[in-house]
Amino acid sequence: MLALAFPLAGCVETVAEMTPNTDAHPQFVRRPDVSLAGASVAFVSVDGPPAAVSASFSQIMAREAAAHDIVIADAKKARYLVRGYLSAYATADGAAVEYVWDVFTKDRQRTQRVDDVLDVKGDGSDPWRIVGEAALASVAAKSADDLAAFLSNTPEAVAAVQPLAGSEAKPLSYAPVN
Repeated sequence: MLALAFPLAGCVETVAEMTPNTDAHPQFVRRPDVSLAGASVAFVSVDGPPAAVSASFSQIMAREAAAHDIVIADAKKARYLVRGYLSAYATADGAAVEYVWDVFTKDRQRTQRVDDVLDVKGDGSDPWRIVGEAALASVAAKSADDLAAFLSNTPEAVAAVQPLAGSEAKPLSYAPVN
């Protein structure tokens, strides 16, 4: 696996050379008062990239999903099924990597589409070589952030019970005291 990643390394100098689509806007805002545990997902496919890129991206995406509290489950047990699509194409300054995540319910009804484009500066004729590992990591991080925001707004996201500081139950001044 490591030998397959080397051809992709070095195509992008720094992460600063990658820019997200400035026209993009968050589709959802993640709710901080919920748990994603009840909104488990199964990543059923990632289509588009060459096999080595897909395998590498899948590992990166799994790490990012865990870091964003997304619970990954077996497809038969997951509340949501996620299909991913990645494409890379040449641009005037390098390449762009576009991603789409379609989120389906267990009964295969699409509930959400999450998508964006990331521009990567670089030289070369193969867009996937220009994209490289750093850009894939950025796509995975942004994807996980967007998916977590969507999942936090689902009915399965359970509100976390956290009492406010100083909000201990006190009897009302007019309540009868026995």
